[in-house]
Amino acid sequence: MKKSNQPAAPKPPVGHILNPVTKQPVANPELNAAAKKLRQENNPQNLNAVINQLTRAVFLTPAKVEFNGEVPKPDANGRIQMPKDTKITFSLVKATDGRSFFPAFTNEVELRKWQQNVANQVIALRFDDYARMLQQNEQVAGFVVDPFGDNLRFESKMVASIKKQHDAAVLRAKAGLRQTQIKPGDKITIVEPTVYPDELLNPLCDLFAQQPGVAAAYLQIMLVNDTDRYYLLVLDSAKDDKLFADIAGAARPFMSSPENVAKKMNLNITTSETPLGQQGMRDSEPFYVRGKGRIDLDEEDD
Repeated sequence: MKKSNQPAAPKPPVGHILNPVTKQPVANPELNAAAKKLRQENNPQNLNAVINQLTRAVFLTPAKVEFNGEVPKPDANGRIQMPKDTKITFSLVKATDGRSFFPAFTNEVELRKWQQNVANQVIALRFDDYARMLQQNEQVAGFVVDPFGDNLRFESKMVASIKKQHDAAVLRAKAGLRQTQIKPGDKITIVEPTVYPDELLNPLCDLFAQQPGVAAAYLQIMLVNDTDRYYLLVLDSAKDDKLFADIAGAARPFMSSPENVAKKMNLNITTSETPLGQQGMRDSEPFYVRGKGRIDLDEEDD
């Protein structure tokens, strides 16, 4: 790749200006190690490992930064928080096919491959910053990690897809919601709840009423290895990351309530397409049915 003479000037990202030498230099050894494995063997597992590190990393990129007024003073780590009216112009790198990419350097060594004398103005960016910049700049094809090293390209469509999945995962985590991951050898026991929490089920039913793809929904208690207890939500539907994110939002008030936090009961989610989902639906009654809404399950309280 080579440097482009056509800079891009997106709106300022949520970033920091770094001095050439900082007390806490940017480094991403986990991402570098994952990239090395991907180069050695390009398979979905290694790619997923790179993507997982990509969304956690902090990158360096040179930029021309123009302040409206006095330049803010750096903090103890040499970083400057940029005011909202800061004007930032980013350089681009060009691929051999002529397309332009934002550069993302994992450390100062890689940054110096861009230019021997590192510019005074270097921006620290995260994955979300690049995703937003690409959304605002359709003429830029994507961003590339260490263009003169690992040269990992992430085109705009892929970045948007990663961003969507990452945001959904964050929402699920905030709501105490997770997709079930059962390890080989785990002992799984599924039982009917003795209490169906209205504070959880009512907002879910309101959500499902707007989702034609959800035929029914079940709530169970799942015991893993006789020690860990979870709510298990089974949807009679296809897997849909957007729906899972919406469930996270609807479930958040109940899952974050002091009563439920004290129980340490997370909410796992699966669908009828999985063996676990089929087990959760077997010999059970749904609390929601498409066209009928909330179904009263006559369970006695503890």
